[in-house]
Amino acid sequence: MLAVCCCCGLPNNTRPYNILVFLPTETKSHFIGFKPLLETLVTRGHNVTLVSPFALGSGGALLPKYTHVKVEITENVAGTVNFLDRNSLINRLPLYMVQLWLGPIITKNAVDKKSVRDFVLGDQSSFDVVIVENFFHECFVTLGHKYGVPVVQLLPFASNPRVSQWHGNPYGPAYMADFVAGYVAPMTFTQRAQNAVATFFNTWVNRLLYMPQQRAIMDEHFVYAGHEGRPDLETMLRNVSLTLVNSNLLIGPAAPYVPSYIQVAGMHMKPAGPLPMDLKTILDSAEHGVIYFSLGSVVQSSKMPREIVSFLLSELAKLKQTVLWKWEDDQLPDLPKNVMVKKWFPQNDILGHPNCQLFITHGGIHSLIEAIYHGVPMLSIPVFGDQIHNSIEAESRGFALYVSYFELTAEIFGSKLQQILRDPKYGEAVAKASSIMRDNPTSVLDQAVFWIEFVVRHGGAPHLRTAANQLYWFQYYMLDVIAVAIAALAVILYLSFKCLAYILKKIFGGSKRSASKVSKLKKKRQ
Repeated sequence: MLAVCCCCGLPNNTRPYNILVFLPTETKSHFIGFKPLLETLVTRGHNVTLVSPFALGSGGALLPKYTHVKVEITENVAGTVNFLDRNSLINRLPLYMVQLWLGPIITKNAVDKKSVRDFVLGDQSSFDVVIVENFFHECFVTLGHKYGVPVVQLLPFASNPRVSQWHGNPYGPAYMADFVAGYVAPMTFTQRAQNAVATFFNTWVNRLLYMPQQRAIMDEHFVYAGHEGRPDLETMLRNVSLTLVNSNLLIGPAAPYVPSYIQVAGMHMKPAGPLPMDLKTILDSAEHGVIYFSLGSVVQSSKMPREIVSFLLSELAKLKQTVLWKWEDDQLPDLPKNVMVKKWFPQNDILGHPNCQLFITHGGIHSLIEAIYHGVPMLSIPVFGDQIHNSIEAESRGFALYVSYFELTAEIFGSKLQQILRDPKYGEAVAKASSIMRDNPTSVLDQAVFWIEFVVRHGGAPHLRTAANQLYWFQYYMLDVIAVAIAALAVILYLSFKCLAYILKKIFGGSKRSASKVSKLKKKRQ
């Protein structure tokens, strides 16, 4: 065993673990962020079983054997939601309201597939730990009960009250803006009021309207042998051993975390690799530099209205720089000479090229992390979700400008393009941020691997959990203590009032009786 551990790069006190990774949702951008972590677990000798639409390994790279339970791809992550439609509910209502119904839809679409049902019902394997993604997937924690092992949850965005409430993780609305809010800290009075409403929805309303839907999905789709004896969903959530949070201090606020919360944004980062010959020639020979344009994997540039595409191309044509635009359709618009489109570009390798001057992005967290890591300023065009908040945060840090997709005009787009290309302060700010991001004693990926192995080695590491998990909500907020203090104060005030009234009555009441007696004596003498 020692020889096996040494060959695999495992510490002497760590054996190869059997790890279930349950990622059935068709969110490829999330999977790309988690993929290096999973591949590292495999290469370290652990026996990984992956339930996902997507596989590990790429580009012909050799990867030790792992088990892949292939999940069907239906291209139906969030139902019929159109993110580019201004009148869509997801763009008209705050996300803390939208998630009350959209979150369960995403979860149900992920598990309502034959491959997932067959695995949940029929798998009889033995595991040491279960890793799940919590992309509005609270019910996935029940797999920890099925196999009787600790649960590690992967959070694809920043920590927030919806998740933090189950682990006693602080989420102070006075100084921590909601991760999808259209503002950042420090907040004005109005913004703090809005943030308090968001926190209320993400906690109390969440428990009343959202959690019952998660329980219903669990009861319908996770009917494994022995499920009748499982604890309630809230108890299983409180027992999650480790939360790996996809956030970073450079794109989010400095905030306290309980020991079981570890920030791991940037696990997928790596130095730029060699480019395909055609792209290498373009980037090497671009006299005025290159601009890379991509709206990610969920929002497709090719689905934008033609009038928007037209004025974007018109403004890009005015630039000296060469533009590489990720365009997902075979039908190409009339392209200016300086614009090249492809369905796919090696984003990390382009951003890492010294001739890349600007990244036009949708503001997704992985894109922001990659741009910061490689020191490339950004012009962000956010559409939905956390993209707006990420973009505002990046602009507040000085290494980006942003304009909402629904406020996009030729004048605004062209003006911000020129501003960020001409003013060196954006490049200087992102270069400083890049230096900070790279200045770590160990890599983010190594930290994530360490904590997963740590949790298994120490039986779920219950010592990482705060005692807040064991408190009722009124105890957590000290309402019982406050109530007793108010009651005690009321009793003290009441007794003080009665004592004072008695003393005053004695003093002034006695004076009146004495005066009355004197008056009677005078009358008798007369």
